[in-house]
Amino acid sequence: MPSNSFYSFPSEYDEDLYRARVARNLGWLGDTEDEARRRQTTLRDTVVGVAGCGGIGGSMVDRLARLGVLKLRIADLDTFEYSNINRQLGAGFSTIGKSKAEVVADEVHRMAPDVAIDVFTAGITDESADAFLEGCDYVLDEIEPYEFKARYALHRAFRRSETCRFMMTAHVYGNRTFLWKWTRDSMPLEELLTVPEDAEMSPEVAEQLMNRLIPEWPTWPASSMQRHWLIENATCPIIPGAPPMAQGLLLDRLMLEITGISQLGDTLEFPVSPGYAMVDSRTWTAKTVSGRWW
Repeated sequence: MPSNSFYSFPSEYDEDLYRARVARNLGWLGDTEDEARRRQTTLRDTVVGVAGCGGIGGSMVDRLARLGVLKLRIADLDTFEYSNINRQLGAGFSTIGKSKAEVVADEVHRMAPDVAIDVFTAGITDESADAFLEGCDYVLDEIEPYEFKARYALHRAFRRSETCRFMMTAHVYGNRTFLWKWTRDSMPLEELLTVPEDAEMSPEVAEQLMNRLIPEWPTWPASSMQRHWLIENATCPIIPGAPPMAQGLLLDRLMLEITGISQLGDTLEFPVSPGYAMVDSRTWTAKTVSGRWW
């Protein structure tokens, strides 16, 4: 497996095979076969970047490929550890210590060799962010919540990009998924988080991050338990069922936006930062919030 910081898996495209593998998408992409095929072609030709190959990001690479997006860029500098096995695509005893981006790219390309994947194994930095954004139509920011410096670099590069239309983020906290959308006119991430870029991680910084990234803290388990993990340890505990829910919501909403279905009928407009959407599977709560909430 390549060890350099950037490499690509080229597409091995066959039109007939492609149309066969995405055929079941078409029933939900239009009122007619022609309309549905046009939207599927739009998905095929869209370039999506996924920054972060963890519990949500890694599986988003897989799901985007299954959806029929054939041009993907992925970035992650991290390697697998045992605690990743409960939720992350590619994590297993045999991949401990291996690059998440390399393993995910290899697994997805073997599943669907018609997908071209650019792989950034050095992750997102000030030096790599512009190259990662280059040519992307959309980007999913799935960088770890505590890695705010890398996220700031990604968001600055997005605002400089001439091609990327918007970015989206999904985070999970317990049974809750929070979804965010970032445009050039929305509140920048730096203003939302308010953590200085030169700040070092501390309980105070962790609390500021979590108070902005979790607009509504779950009422269970006890706040002392949540703070023990999120603030004192600066670690997000995650149950295996949470990331798949977030992946589905994020993929579906991105598909609606890419194809233009989001502009039709009774589709609810998605709020932009600092607004968010939230779904809680324990309390059966779903809502959108627009504008400042603090």
